[in-house]
Amino acid sequence: MRFQIPFFDEDEINMAPMIDMVFLLLIFFMVASHMTKMDRTPVNLPVANQSIIPEQTINRTLITVKSLKEDGEEIDLYMNLKKININELNDKIVEILKNNSDASICLRVDRFAKHKHVKTIMKICGESGISDVIFATFESGE
Repeated sequence: MRFQIPFFDEDEINMAPMIDMVFLLLIFFMVASHMTKMDRTPVNLPVANQSIIPEQTINRTLITVKSLKEDGEEIDLYMNLKKININELNDKIVEILKNNSDASICLRVDRFAKHKHVKTIMKICGESGISDVIFATFESGE
């Protein structure tokens, strides 16, 4: 028994490999776009009239102060998305400074958090030797 193998004319283009490649590229970009976004602890950032996006954002250690209630007395402290205690902060910052002498901090502070918590964190940063501290805010748009 003899089978005939169909041959395509030179004018026909097989679209199946091209469609496969388009779907593979689509999946790649969907996965890659989610990897570039850094999950952040949701906080209500304060609004600033003249906020500026920093030029250097790489190698900044992210410290988030989240207020548990609107009175701002109780907070949760996160360092690079990991919950830590305020007593651990000094040791963590010293460890960061050992690895990178030009370390910098980005403080994301909830607008309801009391200033005494921010003052404590800034004091710890200063005593540890970090002088580059910025605050994350929303731009007011005015």
